[in-house]
Amino acid sequence: MAAAVRHREFPVHYQPIIELETGRCIGAEALVRWRRPDGTMVRPDEFIPLAETSGLIMPITDQVIERVVSDLNQMLVADRSLHVAINLCAEDISTGRFLPVLAAALDHTGIWPEQILLEATERGFVDVEGARRTLIEARRIGHGTAIDDFGTGYSSLQYLQTLPLNALKIDKSFVDTIGKVTATSSVTNHIIDMAKALNLLVVAEGVERQDQADYLNERGVELAQGWLFAKPLPADDFIAFHKQCQQRLGPAPIRVKDGLRRPAAGRGAEGPAAPATHP
Repeated sequence: MAAAVRHREFPVHYQPIIELETGRCIGAEALVRWRRPDGTMVRPDEFIPLAETSGLIMPITDQVIERVVSDLNQMLVADRSLHVAINLCAEDISTGRFLPVLAAALDHTGIWPEQILLEATERGFVDVEGARRTLIEARRIGHGTAIDDFGTGYSSLQYLQTLPLNALKIDKSFVDTIGKVTATSSVTNHIIDMAKALNLLVVAEGVERQDQADYLNERGVELAQGWLFAKPLPADDFIAFHKQCQQRLGPAPIRVKDGLRRPAAGRGAEGPAAPATHP
């Protein structure tokens, strides 16, 4: 894998993020892929754990940042309603190592920091104090932050309240239970209620059926992503997808610039932000 990093064999695909109430595409999650020299693709769940244990995930993240800027610079500058979510490993969240890398990549591009959302799984928040320092600095710069795959790890409400997060992403495993009678079918509602109580934007992952989308929209979930809307797409295909959405539904209002950094009433500047229309 070290050779793959040197040879930059990690393209990025973009999964559209959809505003449930309107159907507009208002962003994407950047998802790294590994394309071997023979053209075969390696699944992320096969190489990401290896990259994390070997320490190679950090240079891969740096390449993802560079690729996002290269792929979508013109698009993001032309449409300020759009954002891109970039996933971060636990060490990056605890140390903040990536922040100067991201700042250098954005320099002179015209992309607003508010258009880059930073995501970390619950594993990224094990070092709570380190994560808190990193997220505070990210917020000062202008980036929004989200906790990904919520409910699959060991997070607790106690520390979730102390972190300056903007959004919470519901894991696909919980979305899959919508409309079914299972032991965890009530968890989705509890997660939504908790996120709302903390003034966090809610993003549902892995939405594959219209009844799931309808249920989430009725429960006040703002955003969703999943195969119901689109699979992860190469950059050119994502750009085309977004243009088609604009042609069909019209442009989205520009809400990014003044949304993420505004603290909620009664909270300090380092507490969770007020819910923006999108992250």
